[in-house]
Amino acid sequence: MTELERNSKEYKYFLSIYKKMAKRLLELQTEQGHWAMSLLAAEYYPTPETSGTAFFTYGLASGINQGILDHKNYEPTVRKAWNALCRYVTHEGMLGYVQPIGAEPGDACPDKTEVYVTGAFLYAGDEVFKLYSK
Repeated sequence: MTELERNSKEYKYFLSIYKKMAKRLLELQTEQGHWAMSLLAAEYYPTPETSGTAFFTYGLASGINQGILDHKNYEPTVRKAWNALCRYVTHEGMLGYVQPIGAEPGDACPDKTEVYVTGAFLYAGDEVFKLYSK
């Protein structure tokens, strides 16, 4: 969205979708702070999952930082998600509980990681840092 003109039809279209999705994510966050592998069937996948959580944390924190999302309503969700992500970093510095790459949810465990999640975690961390350094 940062590449689109704010008054364009396309920006308004994507902004509407983004805000709807962000609002729904508030409702779907688990008590532990992460989002389940299957957003609408969390009871079937109770283990933490960090790749989606990192991407959602990035997206919500970025929205707050850009003034798109209300700080008061979204910041507690970002804080809870970031704290959850940090709990899933091992002593060796690996972010665990990453679901396998595939077409459906799979098993995530403390020592399961994927290369792409490192980037998602760093993107989230960058936006969280910006959020709290203001």
